[in-house]
Amino acid sequence: MMARVDVTIPRMLADLVGGQRRFTVDGDTVDGALAALVERHPELAVHLFDETGAMRQHVTCFHNGVTVAGGPVPIADGDAVVILQAVSGG
Repeated sequence: MMARVDVTIPRMLADLVGGQRRFTVDGDTVDGALAALVERHPELAVHLFDETGAMRQHVTCFHNGVTVAGGPVPIADGDAVVILQAVSGG
């Protein structure tokens, strides 16, 4: 049975999906949770992943407050996955 976790995205990405920042998704791993989010909102894919499917360099993923690079990190019911994007400019 898959875990049910909360995924939070940055406000800039929330603008692409009607303003919603927090989503409850099912998955066995951090990657699985992100895949479930992108399946529900495909418009997020280009902002989170590059053309090889790897997480973009300016995107940081946290699992229960610990930085992870995505991947097969196991998740459990009630875990939190938070996506942040670096902001640059000058």
